[in-house]
Amino acid sequence: MMDIRLSFQYSSLRETEEYVEFDVIAITASVINRPFGKIEFPEEVLKASAHTLIGKPLLIDLRYSVEAIVGTVVDAKYSEEKKGIVATVKIPKAGHEKLIGLIKMEPSPIKNVSVGVVVETEDKNGLQRVIKAEFKELSLVIEGADPNATRLSSQDTSHWWDDPDLRQKAPRDYFLDPSSRRYPYKTWEGEISCERLKAAMSLAGLHGHRQIYDRAKALYERHCKKEGAND
Repeated sequence: MMDIRLSFQYSSLRETEEYVEFDVIAITASVINRPFGKIEFPEEVLKASAHTLIGKPLLIDLRYSVEAIVGTVVDAKYSEEKKGIVATVKIPKAGHEKLIGLIKMEPSPIKNVSVGVVVETEDKNGLQRVIKAEFKELSLVIEGADPNATRLSSQDTSHWWDDPDLRQKAPRDYFLDPSSRRYPYKTWEGEISCERLKAAMSLAGLHGHRQIYDRAKALYERHCKKEGAND
């Protein structure tokens, strides 16, 4: 089993009477420096193995024991936008009041996660490239080490266009139709989103908005197809 420590994002907590849920970036498609050398997790491997994280225990500090379980992973899938596996975890409120309180704090002292994963690798010029992975657990830890993982704020901006407040705050050039703030095509960080361009083409085609469709298509062909973007 190999532990890979990563920074994570958690969105605003979703609560029921008995549980809290939030999302984390469990692992990114990247090259990670380990004591024994560099190891690479390719996109195709993470896409194929993301489902193995579902149902696995959420632990504290990599302690692989029943006593260390604080919750479970209820969903996990590869995100093209995040270039990694986004997992949803659930923690029961009963018995975990302190932990949940710490997670809710702003800023929170709990900012990182670690995955336990069994891998098969091949050597590529001194780089260990993962060819198969099976996840065993996800842990809440204090310190992360993946240089490619991005620490984000507790406000979830991954789908900012669905939030009326964020939609009004977004710069007008984030939209293909700036005057009416329709057809958003950028991430909150200002990067062009191939996924949003495809959505814009589909919606513009449906409504007969030819100019929007043509602009979205031109941007998609320039920034996505040219770079071989996987979306």
